[in-house]
Amino acid sequence: MPANLQAYKAHLQAPWGKLQYDIVFAFLESLRGQKILDFGSGFGIVADFLAKNNQVTAIELSPEMIAERKQNFYYEQLQGSLDLLQQLPDQSFDVIICHNVLEYVSDPALYLAEFSRLLKKDGKISLVKHHEVGRIMHTVVFENDPEKAQQLLAGQEYQTHSMGAAKVYQIKEMISGLPLEVEDYQGLRIFLRAAIQ
Repeated sequence: MPANLQAYKAHLQAPWGKLQYDIVFAFLESLRGQKILDFGSGFGIVADFLAKNNQVTAIELSPEMIAERKQNFYYEQLQGSLDLLQQLPDQSFDVIICHNVLEYVSDPALYLAEFSRLLKKDGKISLVKHHEVGRIMHTVVFENDPEKAQQLLAGQEYQTHSMGAAKVYQIKEMISGLPLEVEDYQGLRIFLRAAIQ
């Protein structure tokens, strides 16, 4: 994943980037006393927020992002990806956070299968994914590029402003056959819960 970290930092400082995290924090602020995995933790913004009241393990692939991470509260930071997930013991976490990550991996279903294995009974996954309809509308209205919009509709790979190539995925397809079910959709994110454990 070739990341343009300067573009991502600029996004985080923009009003819409700050608003995004305000919304995420409002959804997550009720979590207390939970064992949480933040997968694809980036600069540690969500991990740090959650670490105030929870035991948090953060996993991030990018050493550059880890080097610049935020840490006001203690959380365990690990570097890795799917290989590291596969080394963790079954039913280790009450909550798994995976925000804007699965668009950038080759097979999101593999990661969701690992998340399912790592969840405790009645555990939950907080998943944030790119808004496909919004991206398509933006492409047509603001970029005036109907051809690119057609490619997005066809599920083709697209370029993001800061993280490089991404691909649309459908959550229901990715969890088919896994003991997970969509519990709730909320504006910015999708909640999954363990259906069978």
